[in-house]
Amino acid sequence: MNFSIERPWVLYGLLLLIPYIYFMFSRFARIMKTLGPHRSLAKDSAVLTRTKSSFVPRTILRALAWVMIVAGAAGISWGANYVPVQKNGRALSLVFDISYSMEAEDAPGDMTRLTAAANYADSLLEHIPNTSVSVVLAKGEGVVAIPLTEDIEAVRTLLFSLSPNLMTAQGTSLGKGIQTAINSFPVQASQAAAIWLFTDGEETDGTLVNALVEAMKFGIPVTIIGFGSEREISVTAGDGKTQVKTALRSDSLEQAIASAKEKFVQKAGESPTNPEIFYIDASVLGSANTVLDSFAKKTNGTSWQNQIYNSEEESSVVYELETVDRHNLFILLAIVLIAASFIFGELTIPVSYLKKKRIVTSSVIAMAFLLTGCTENVSDGAKILSGRLNWNRKKYQESVASFMTVAENAEERGDSSVKDYALYNLATTYMMQNENEAAEKRFKEISPDADDRIRFSTLYNLGILSHRNGDYAKAADYFKRALLVDSTNMNAKINLELSQNEVETHARVQEQVLTPVTQNKDEPDASENSLYSTIKEDEQNRWKNQQQETESSELDY
Repeated sequence: MNFSIERPWVLYGLLLLIPYIYFMFSRFARIMKTLGPHRSLAKDSAVLTRTKSSFVPRTILRALAWVMIVAGAAGISWGANYVPVQKNGRALSLVFDISYSMEAEDAPGDMTRLTAAANYADSLLEHIPNTSVSVVLAKGEGVVAIPLTEDIEAVRTLLFSLSPNLMTAQGTSLGKGIQTAINSFPVQASQAAAIWLFTDGEETDGTLVNALVEAMKFGIPVTIIGFGSEREISVTAGDGKTQVKTALRSDSLEQAIASAKEKFVQKAGESPTNPEIFYIDASVLGSANTVLDSFAKKTNGTSWQNQIYNSEEESSVVYELETVDRHNLFILLAIVLIAASFIFGELTIPVSYLKKKRIVTSSVIAMAFLLTGCTENVSDGAKILSGRLNWNRKKYQESVASFMTVAENAEERGDSSVKDYALYNLATTYMMQNENEAAEKRFKEISPDADDRIRFSTLYNLGILSHRNGDYAKAADYFKRALLVDSTNMNAKINLELSQNEVETHARVQEQVLTPVTQNKDEPDASENSLYSTIKEDEQNRWKNQQQETESSELDY
């Protein structure tokens, strides 16, 4: 079971229970001391008895309610769920093992393993355009040599400069290299991530298994590409003197992958999609095609030869493993406990009903179980609330996951109202991430019979999207339709007028551009004719003067 506390410092709030309990018991003692000598003045001889019997449960229930509030604020969570996250575009991290064992010259063509890995990676990069690429060096703690970039030439320049001398750290930590690659992807990135590890399998710290489990948790596929021969060969260690035996450890790599998958299933259960973690020997015929196919199918399920790479159109759904947030459960329990404390301590209950407290207690417990075992609608409502809270915190990735889950659940049970509300929230979240195409697609999936508020907001936002895209006529049409739903909205009226003005402005500009094209260039206007006539007369007069000067000069000669 995954157990985590997001804000452990909030738990210090439990210390407030100490002064609360001290104050309550001190107050109770004073009340008993005051009422004790005047028992005969009380109309009901059982007043003290009722006070004593209600004080303890009331105090305990309110203390427990405070515990629930603190636990909810601390972000205590346990359990895990697979959450679908839509990704657009792709990002790739190249992790290179640059240990001294990679200097062994047993790669094809008598190349070193590191040189062969650089050439192999370079050939793969030619077939994955429109992809953000980073480079991580897996030596020591693991270092990001090049952050995510689309400048492939910068990546290629580094590839052919790889050497164990780039880092002074000792040892080979493939796991830390993969962990560094995972951390190199931005948390709120909308791109589908993948990792390629180039290594001979020589590892010194045994962290590879845990790193692979972490990658599967975030839905990041890892491809391990092996270089070298499985026949041992001697290489010089980092001290320049010691000779060590090294070889391609295919068995160790495959065993690590199998252990990681088994550990992940034990920890999180079966995944909706099989974790794409596999090993391949670079010397195997067609290995490059296998690597590229795996990377391509991550996006749209086709082989890389059949794909036309367009980062703006590529989209995929990745299932990430997230711990289940129990915030709503703790708040609900706090409300139930506070309500129970009023039932036991604040309401005036006749003595004849005191014997029925067991019934009241049973009813409260039953209500708590009924509310905590929420129906599907209540559960979806909690997810939408969680998504809106994350939206306000600008945690758009978590919001997308919540709204997408609610939309899928509502569609399965045929609840169109909940589905429309989830789709609307999902679309507005995409708008905040500037993923306009995805937002427009979700807006258009909303039913035309949806609630008037959702229909108005949908048409209004579609108008905003059309205006962003420069389609002002379409934007004006959407704003008109929005006003048919709610004719009192001033913003829609203003945006309609602005869109119509843009349409007229563009029409006038187009007319100005087209006017010169309609003129006949072979027929100059009157001003041009007069100008040409003047120039012609000047030229004729100049020519006559030159003729006269020439004749006189000939006579003089």
